[in-house]
Amino acid sequence: MLRIFFLFIPYFLSAQNVDMYLSLLHEGQTAGVKENLPELISKYPNDPGVLYLQALLTTDGMKSLEFYGTIIEKYPESKYAPDASVKIGEYFFARGLYSQAGRQLCQIPRRYPRYSDNQRVVDLMVSSFKAIGEVDSVRYYVGIYQSMFPNLDVEGYGVSSKKKPSNPIQISPKTSEPKPYVVQIGAFGNVGNAKRMKLQISQIGYTVEISPVETNGRKLHAVRVVRFQNKSEAERVGNVIKKKLGSDYRVLYRPKSYRK
Repeated sequence: MLRIFFLFIPYFLSAQNVDMYLSLLHEGQTAGVKENLPELISKYPNDPGVLYLQALLTTDGMKSLEFYGTIIEKYPESKYAPDASVKIGEYFFARGLYSQAGRQLCQIPRRYPRYSDNQRVVDLMVSSFKAIGEVDSVRYYVGIYQSMFPNLDVEGYGVSSKKKPSNPIQISPKTSEPKPYVVQIGAFGNVGNAKRMKLQISQIGYTVEISPVETNGRKLHAVRVVRFQNKSEAERVGNVIKKKLGSDYRVLYRPKSYRK
């Protein structure tokens, strides 16, 4: 009976009904969803819900991160964007990349204040920062989110949110003054190669952008770590990336008003 049910799903499924498949996944019907996924992809290849399903079903962790990143970048207003952001944070945490996990998770409640499970996000954020000894950052963000979400349970964190941190991890607001220096880690003709490099650098904990550039009439995709107030700070980050990934870098003066 279950098999017959799955055979008929594609005929009445629209891109807006992806929640049906998610419910089936939660019920453990993974095999049936996988069986119908190729047809769903062929019908709705650019739907964020379909991308989210692909991310959940792939066994390749790096590939799933690409899917989640695409949802956040191209469909930031999608209802799947908050879950995609959380999944990235969970991936970093599971891999023991606690600094990256903390940086990822600490942004989510402010970006998605209506997300249904910000308690779990904050819990995981606190665990990430504690794992690397960032107790000041725990106090800082717990203080913010306790004021945003009065029902947030902070009793188990073991820190007082009243004391302001001396040096918390900073997240620059969109209205902040642009920082003019970037660290360029290569320029690729193939956008897929650029995305893979971006993903590797993001896992180290840096903010990365892919910028279109043109060299000798050839269009390239430059992978850049952004943004830095001065050249010495950018050089320091470039050296860290070179040691960890073995990739050469160039520090460039590229304020946001720069057109190339």
